[in-house]
Amino acid sequence: MSITTAWGQDVDFIEGADLVDKAELIGKAFLITGIRFERNARGVEYAYIEAEDEAGEEFDFNDSSTSGVKQQLVTYLESRHTPADFTTGEVHDVKIAVPRGLRVSTYEVQDMRGKTKMAKTYYLTGGGRAARRQQTAGNKD
Repeated sequence: MSITTAWGQDVDFIEGADLVDKAELIGKAFLITGIRFERNARGVEYAYIEAEDEAGEEFDFNDSSTSGVKQQLVTYLESRHTPADFTTGEVHDVKIAVPRGLRVSTYEVQDMRGKTKMAKTYYLTGGGRAARRQQTAGNKD
């Protein structure tokens, strides 16, 4: 049964991009188009990332890691003399290509009760030095 069948024809839909699980972005090229930083009520700092895939489909994901995606984006903005302010909710419009998608590092950590559990940190991956050399070589016309 479809939504309109169940709820009638006068149903409004809210526009927006889908929130995707970072695991879906491993090895999948995408373009970051916006970054917003926020701090939640518990003091955890998040990066909310607006992106699109190679087909132009828009999606969002978020990250709160201290060494992964969030930190990479903080470093990126700081390198352009733009601070990552976690209090304003300002969206930074960018165009950052992530040609190899995300990669994940899985490791063991101990929680606050001393119990060992698995944790994951996701990282933006680029083409690396080899891809930059290849791109530079291709631009020498």
